[in-house]
Amino acid sequence: MVEVVVNLLRKKGAEGLAYKISKNNRSVSSTIEGPERIFERITEGIGIVAFVDGKKAFVSVANPAEENLKEAVETAIEMAKFTEADDGNVVSDDVEFDPIEGLYDKSVEKYDLAKLKEISLGLVERAKSYDPRIKFIRGASATVSTQEIKVMTTKGVDKHEKVSMAQVFIMCSAVDEKGGSMGYKFRIARSLESFDPYEVATEAAEEAIGGLGAEVEKTGVYDIILSPETIAMLFSIGMWSFSGEVVYKKSSFLKKEDIGKKLFSENVSLINDAKNPKFMGASSFDAEGTNTKRFYVVENGVLKSFFHNLYSAKKLGMSPTGNAAIDSFRSAPSVSPMNLRMEANANREKIFESVKKGIYVTHMMGAHTLDPVSGRFSVQISGYLVEDGKKVKPIRGMALSGTLSELLSSIELVADDYKDYGSVVGSTTLVRGMSVGGK
Repeated sequence: MVEVVVNLLRKKGAEGLAYKISKNNRSVSSTIEGPERIFERITEGIGIVAFVDGKKAFVSVANPAEENLKEAVETAIEMAKFTEADDGNVVSDDVEFDPIEGLYDKSVEKYDLAKLKEISLGLVERAKSYDPRIKFIRGASATVSTQEIKVMTTKGVDKHEKVSMAQVFIMCSAVDEKGGSMGYKFRIARSLESFDPYEVATEAAEEAIGGLGAEVEKTGVYDIILSPETIAMLFSIGMWSFSGEVVYKKSSFLKKEDIGKKLFSENVSLINDAKNPKFMGASSFDAEGTNTKRFYVVENGVLKSFFHNLYSAKKLGMSPTGNAAIDSFRSAPSVSPMNLRMEANANREKIFESVKKGIYVTHMMGAHTLDPVSGRFSVQISGYLVEDGKKVKPIRGMALSGTLSELLSSIELVADDYKDYGSVVGSTTLVRGMSVGGK
């Protein structure tokens, strides 16, 4: 079907690309009352980007038949005529293709709904049995999915890839005479056979129990230990500031002229590790058909690169980095990191040992409010007060404020306990001296 679209574009004298995405998703979610949601969803569709004299349009087609594709191509070409011409609207001619091994684990195929139901209910039981103070399971799910993507362009690109994903998630609440506390954890991998899903339930229950009796600490300047989850949450929003598209539109605190400058702590090295199949954001090529690569965004505090799709690379006079991404066949390519992570220079134990007084942040709310233009954020945090390297008591309802630049300039230690969160990989991180609002 993708070939049909590309041939139709050529016949109409247009340039462009098409990508076909086929997904099979199976999931079961349960609570204490039993299975709550059981589904298997199969979706397939094609996204079409057409360029006519530098003018661009995008359309998508679900469950495409050949006749529908003809109509979609004609619609895209007609729509393009009403847009503005832009010399950044270019098509990939990156025809070379070197597939990554290890993106698909065939074992996901044997996890039917019955097996997923068993795991989901097992997560609930593990959390319940951890401690009688675990009173509610807000959701415990087990999911497996497979995805195939094929990308073709009118300039000869023809690439195909198949990936697998498995995930477990649980959110539980603990209650005692003083109040309640929540714990939630999830884990993503290529297959459910690569980890023990029930350990995730234990971790969530432990977190919920550990948060009971949390209080607000005094306002002050604290060393901050960010958990893998919370640093990944900040980066997943904050890394928009490093998007070439955002920089070109002058909507970032960063500028083209900043490339090569030391802007952050020398302990910060950010890697776009797109070729590493160990992490779920790996891919051989991006949504525009450009090959992905491993590169430094920041190296020892020096800004080395932005994330680029073809448009931003053309506009800023730089090379594309293979960071065009799509959420589904219904979305046009945009810019996103792939397996973004920091290089480690410590382990988790060393980080805690180095903190005389600080806060270990396990939960964060409001990261979505981070402003890519200024980099400023103000988030609500909870976790633990740390003294002499030990967690001494739970804290909650405090406000961590600053800018992304300040945070990246104050990072001292980065652990090697990597946890996967899709396009971003988090690990325990020590940030020295940040302002925290409390009582």
